Amino acid sequence: MKQAIAKIYAKNKREVKISWEEVERATLRIVHAMQRDNYKPDIIISLARSGLIPAAMISYTLGNKQLYFIKAELTKTQRSGKDQDFLSRPVLTQRIKRSLKNHRLLVVDEMTVSGATLELVSEYLKTKKPKQVKYAVLFKQPWSHFKPDYFGKVLKDWPLYPWKDLRNNIRDPRSLIK
Repeated sequence: MKQAIAKIYAKNKREVKISWEEVERATLRIVHAMQRDNYKPDIIISLARSGLIPAAMISYTLGNKQLYFIKAELTKTQRSGKDQDFLSRPVLTQRIKRSLKNHRLLVVDEMTVSGATLELVSEYLKTKKPKQVKYAVLFKQPWSHFKPDYFGKVLKDWPLYPWKDLRNNIRDPRSLIK
């Protein structure tokens, strides 16, 4: 599976810098599509880490304070570009403890590339017996096996998100303590 995922990631021919404005537009496209469908989730679930920002933006836009997260790992280490060091398969490393039974859920991530992570999350959430689950991503890649219910834009390039720049451009405040 590791090689299959790596092959899918390799389909991204170039990297493209994403602006905060593009993130906002993609978020609003998702919210507008949900409004057209009259979908109002009881609970929003973010995939940590990169799904936290779009999930929080959707949460604020909808006025829904029921925001929780789960964490699924697909890479061994964080790298800034599309060249990633993959695990053999995605692994859930943090789960939700609260009951999701009979609730309408919206699961949010920043994108779907292979779909392996969202497929794993989908299987996990079935065990929690929700009433309904819908999925939203800022960017959907056309070769992803997972088809989200909502997405901001189809993207054939590897996105470089504005929040990932922050770690390279600020000093760790702990280093200032004497």
